[in-house]
Amino acid sequence: MNVRLVRFHFSAAVVAVMVILSSGSVKQADAQGLTVEQTVICKNVVNRVPVDAGNSFATSVGKIFCFTKIVGARHPTEITHVWYFDGTERDRVTLSVGGSPWRTYSSKRLRPNDVGPWHVDVLDAGANMLDRVAFNVVP
Repeated sequence: MNVRLVRFHFSAAVVAVMVILSSGSVKQADAQGLTVEQTVICKNVVNRVPVDAGNSFATSVGKIFCFTKIVGARHPTEITHVWYFDGTERDRVTLSVGGSPWRTYSSKRLRPNDVGPWHVDVLDAGANMLDRVAFNVVP
């Protein structure tokens, strides 16, 4: 193999790696531009609007929702709702964000033994904290 051909393969490989790395950086940079306009815990979401938002819910509700309104997305990206009960992670839900503003939500079924302090962390695609909402579940 001649030197010119080796240089071409090496240069093409460097360019390919740079393209791959820059595409990952673009997603992370876009995700870092996100802002949470609203995060609430509620009993339902109807027509992309939270219903009966609050900070205390009875287990008899059966199911609660974490609703988040995101602004600032320049390209499609993702956020994650991380549900914690009494300081222990209970669930992790990745949600698509397709534009700005964007409304999305996840839900959690409540069981009789889920009584106590809860919170949901809202993370961007780079796992940076965007918001946190705390609430209590009561018998």
